[in-house]
Amino acid sequence: MQNSNNFIWDFWYYFDLQQKLFHVFYLNANKDLVVDEKHHFHSRIGYGTTYDFKHIKYINFNVLEASDNYWANTSIWSGDIIKINNGFLLLFTSRNKYQDDSLTQNIGIAYSKKDFNNWIVSDIRIPPDSIYERRSIIGDTTIHAWRDPFLFRVDRQVYMLVSAKSIYSPVGRKGAIGLLKMKDNSFKEWEYLNPISEPSHYSEMEVPQLYINSQNEYELVFSCRSEYDLAPTTNKAGGLQSLISTNWQNFRNIQANILLPESSRLYACRVIPELNGTIVGFDLENGNLHRSNVKTNFKSVNRNFDDLNFKI
Repeated sequence: MQNSNNFIWDFWYYFDLQQKLFHVFYLNANKDLVVDEKHHFHSRIGYGTTYDFKHIKYINFNVLEASDNYWANTSIWSGDIIKINNGFLLLFTSRNKYQDDSLTQNIGIAYSKKDFNNWIVSDIRIPPDSIYERRSIIGDTTIHAWRDPFLFRVDRQVYMLVSAKSIYSPVGRKGAIGLLKMKDNSFKEWEYLNPISEPSHYSEMEVPQLYINSQNEYELVFSCRSEYDLAPTTNKAGGLQSLISTNWQNFRNIQANILLPESSRLYACRVIPELNGTIVGFDLENGNLHRSNVKTNFKSVNRNFDDLNFKI
């Protein structure tokens, strides 16, 4: 299936090591909605495959969409995909139109035993809580944030990064990267930990990811539009940036590095460790995923969840 009528933006993937194949999940909506920025409120998750992110086979533009049958009844936003012992988990972001101003975001989980095209939405709903803003703040420059989950493990413990809003930073500079810790092996109960980054320099810090660089340090990667980038050293470059630390739990008071500025016209980028850390993002103007010429040589953190099971 070719992409002709759909605008494609944020993406995430699962890499099949045996087949050397990337299973790619992406947000998409009708291109006609982009002019008025309405595509964000009609987005759904599509599925495709690629071997190199140069040629992508778009297989199904709708493997998961919002529905009145469950709490995620508005539109679907960015997520994560992991393999577990008894199948796959597709984490996603959505909102409930009856909650607050309908912009409050929550993290959901869908399950598939083996088919990337068919997902069962669980009743798990991970809301913003604790030391994170729980809803929109009057006067803020961007909408509420509790989205873009990214799962990883340290010493077998499962953690989750999320794009969040800090309750301590001033309005307009509340962008933060939150951290959660799974309490058990069910994926249902999570402990809210302190943000690993709340610099008060960004209105939002989107699509967070964690990698290991060539110096064996941790790099916390995120995206920000240039108009919301108020960091003192970036000159409003926006785009894909990173923070470097030897302590994976603490990226505070660290100056950002610019990996790929917004002027590249690629956004919501991800680093692909399986391709020497190549940066891939979506075309801001035309949509669709594009592979850049930038290689970071980043390595993946522990993303092995094969010992865990899930009950719907």
